[in-house]
Amino acid sequence: MEREGDEVHIDTEEVSGGDKDRSLGKMLVIGTLLAIALLSAVWISGALRFNHINPAPPEAGAPPEPTVT
Repeated sequence: MEREGDEVHIDTEEVSGGDKDRSLGKMLVIGTLLAIALLSAVWISGALRFNHINPAPPEAGAPPEPTVT
């Protein structure tokens, strides 16, 4: 850091703290993409389990009632 009168000049390395490889930004992007993929997989698998367009009637899977003769 250098002072020239009222102006302060700071190197880019001094401002960034020496971190130039952008590993934190890459980690944030990868983590966000993984979270989106996981939540999408949960949402899609749940949606595939249920048929909301043509739901089956509740008695479709039940055995028929015995008839008394």
